[in-house]
Amino acid sequence: MVADLYIRVSTDEQADKGYSQRDQEERLQQYCQRNGIEVRDIIYEDHSAKSFQRPEWTKLLSKLKSKRGKTNLVLFTKWDRFSRNAGDAYQMISTLRMLGVEPQAIEQPLDLSIPENKMMLAFYLAAPEVENDRRALNVFHGMRRAKKEGRWMGTAPVGYVNKITEDHKKYIAIHPIEGPLLRWAFEQLSEDTYNTEQIWKMVREKAKESGQKRFSKNNFWVAIRNPVYCGKIFVPPYENETGYFVHGQHEPLVSEELFNSVQDVLDGRKRTIKPKVVSIDNLPLRGFLACPKCSRTLTGSASRGKLGKYYYYYHCTSKCGTRFKAQDTNQLFIKQLGELIPKPGMVELFVESIKYEFAKQTQQQNSERKRLLDELDELNARMQKARIQKVEGTLDDEDFVHIKKETNQRIEQIEQQLGKLANNFKEIDSLFESAAYQLYKLDERFEKATPEEQRIILGSIFPEKIVFDGNIHRTPRVNEVIRLMYQKTSVLEGEKNGTNLSFVDLSQEVIPLGFEPRTHTLKVYCSTS
Repeated sequence: MVADLYIRVSTDEQADKGYSQRDQEERLQQYCQRNGIEVRDIIYEDHSAKSFQRPEWTKLLSKLKSKRGKTNLVLFTKWDRFSRNAGDAYQMISTLRMLGVEPQAIEQPLDLSIPENKMMLAFYLAAPEVENDRRALNVFHGMRRAKKEGRWMGTAPVGYVNKITEDHKKYIAIHPIEGPLLRWAFEQLSEDTYNTEQIWKMVREKAKESGQKRFSKNNFWVAIRNPVYCGKIFVPPYENETGYFVHGQHEPLVSEELFNSVQDVLDGRKRTIKPKVVSIDNLPLRGFLACPKCSRTLTGSASRGKLGKYYYYYHCTSKCGTRFKAQDTNQLFIKQLGELIPKPGMVELFVESIKYEFAKQTQQQNSERKRLLDELDELNARMQKARIQKVEGTLDDEDFVHIKKETNQRIEQIEQQLGKLANNFKEIDSLFESAAYQLYKLDERFEKATPEEQRIILGSIFPEKIVFDGNIHRTPRVNEVIRLMYQKTSVLEGEKNGTNLSFVDLSQEVIPLGFEPRTHTLKVYCSTS
């Protein structure tokens, strides 16, 4: 008789029950010596027996098929080493018999030619399967209970890291590097300036610089859709229970307001008039330039030279043939920005005006906040009254459920509104001042800015397209605040009290059609219409 010895153990069994490979091999070898059985092969398997899709078993079966008749037995210690699935086990026993091979457990021997022994075989196979199913069910219910309590189960998602408290309770905390990167991605998605692909590429590059490797495209797409980042855990539907969200025990990475805003962008529910960025490094003006011939928005692309170097151009999509070198266009634009210097005292006046308006707005927000808090108290009182009426029997279950649902929906809406108001209560004086004083060196600020910051600068100054004719950038209109900043002092002094300023004279000379840099005197052309 010739036998192959099959030794299987899974990691948890080896740790919990002592089913070591060495122990199994020793017992099988002794059995073969006692019974004069020749050992041909010893197969070691470290895989679950829930199915026969196991690497080493597949190799063994292939060898038995190719060398039919050279092996009579496949020996293992117990039937649960062979399989923990009764249905699969019967099918595999039939396959082995067709190959002339008899499977046998040395500690649970059965002569399968005797019909009654098949009942014992069914017991040996079913017992471990029942044990597996019970263990899996216990794990499932345990995980479901943990989710209902707001705990994240399993490996921490991107942006978080698994941790354990001193009393050995597992939880997830914000990753010191991945967390801020993902938060920045949510903020960029909400602004809807770049498309999702570009934001992922920027995040990936920043992650590489920090040595982080979990920002694959798939991980990123899953992350920006996952409500766990705004502090919610999803409890999936089961039997008669519908799926629902609970508040997680972990710290949210972003606010619920920001998360919902990102979902609106991804689902196309949030409309924007800002031009999307396609190339972020060499074409900062793409989407802001208009063709001087046909007024279409200029696009941008790169051409590869003979030596493999890329050259970038702004060009029109129509047949007019307009085309400018991106490098020259960008440099001229930066030069023109350098010509814009605010009038003395205008920046200070602007900062004080903003502080004053913000103080007024804060008063309005405080009033609105008080109103919402009062309404919240009323809703809580209403809910408390409904509970009392239900206990006393004066309110039936259906009416109670309706009141509870309606009240909770309104409470959630109020909490979101309060969250929006809370985001505006910040110390902003220093922020206003530092931002405003950068207007004195707008060209340097623009040149050193990141691509996303450059587009913020462009979008805040130029509400309409910029026309470039190859020498000068022009625009029919600029931001009203910028007009005031650079307005001619004599015009300010000439205005009568109680009248509105037109804000059309941004330089020493007023000429229709856009803005251009000064030589000895600043010339910023603006339409008077």
